[in-house]
Amino acid sequence: MWDRLQRRPLLTYFVYRALALTWAFAPFQVYYLQRRGLSLAEAFDLNVVFSLSAVAFEIPTGLFADRRGRRVSMSAGGFVMALACLLFVVGRSFWTFAAANVLSALSMALSSGADSAYLYDHLTSKQDLARYARLEGWSTAAKGVGNLTAVLVGALLYQYVHPASVFVLTGALTVTAGMLALTLPETRARHEGQISEHLSRAVNVLRNDGRLLAVVSFGAVSFVLLRLSLFADQPHLESHLHRNWLQHTVLSMGALAAAKEVGSALVAGGSGWVLQHVRTRWLAIGLGVGLVLAYALMGEDHGVLCTALMVALASSFGLFSPLMRALMNRLIEGPRDRATLLSVEGMGRRLLFAAVSPVFGRAVEASSLHTTFTGTAWVAALAYAVLGVSALLSFRAPSVGPVNPAPRSSRPSAVVTAAG
Repeated sequence: MWDRLQRRPLLTYFVYRALALTWAFAPFQVYYLQRRGLSLAEAFDLNVVFSLSAVAFEIPTGLFADRRGRRVSMSAGGFVMALACLLFVVGRSFWTFAAANVLSALSMALSSGADSAYLYDHLTSKQDLARYARLEGWSTAAKGVGNLTAVLVGALLYQYVHPASVFVLTGALTVTAGMLALTLPETRARHEGQISEHLSRAVNVLRNDGRLLAVVSFGAVSFVLLRLSLFADQPHLESHLHRNWLQHTVLSMGALAAAKEVGSALVAGGSGWVLQHVRTRWLAIGLGVGLVLAYALMGEDHGVLCTALMVALASSFGLFSPLMRALMNRLIEGPRDRATLLSVEGMGRRLLFAAVSPVFGRAVEASSLHTTFTGTAWVAALAYAVLGVSALLSFRAPSVGPVNPAPRSSRPSAVVTAAG
């Protein structure tokens, strides 16, 4: 079905996704920052810097990808991440690490949205949208395999070579990814237009499309729960390690991170089949209920079960990312402002994370990790309940008509119904 010319861009794209690391140093970041003199609260404060920066960059980078091309945006993200890694290596103060987080956020904003839009546009041009969900899952799996390899190698480098080595490794791989992205063919025409036109259309779409707004809200709440579990790993894992194992905490964290990436890659690889055979609303409900139960169980401190739940939460990213991208891409009518709208979705989730992260970090320091997990489970349950009622009302509301002048696709697979 796919000849050589059609396969090569996809293969190159998957290799790019494997090398475009955005998480390789995250399992060791808290250790590294504390080694450089920062407290646990300050480490969580850097999450605020990162998230607010990502929010600020989301719309401009989405516009950049829509106006100047997806591959250029993806390539720039790789080079900017290398600069962030350089600041992590030389940094000695909170503000230097804050600047590194700003650059990391810019790198992620340049790549996130643009990479998904590139894949969707490529498939649209080949009239093979039926395979989109499966290929999006494979794309996430490729990223997981890249992170898995980098985490395993990074843990060894951190423990036996130098703590900064993991950032050197990440920088080298992301530069390679940036150069590789430039070899990809651009699959769509650039839209010059006025920036105000892009923003106006994106705002109108979200304001008038209750289905799309419900998806964005669900993604924000779920992302916060998944992301918080990753940054709580260090104190959580230490509470379950015996005295002798505490001397090898970094290697234990590396092994845990590797298990997470394996789980995420396996789940992502099968997410395409799941999305084709299970209604998306049931997937969303199952994910929400699972997240609440996981936090409630971790709040009870069940030893080995907590470690298994940490892996399960991270593995859920393998379903969460393809699910959100499939829902967003298929609900967006026309490719013109696709990257901009995907950036709006990313902006919403990171803005909520920026608000929650410092509260979570200080709650851990003020009480205990397990008490904080239990409280988060109750808050999450309430948020999902409110979101569920709002989504039900919006899905039953009459349509207000199209808000995007782009023509609706004639292929039924390009549109997701409200029932999911």
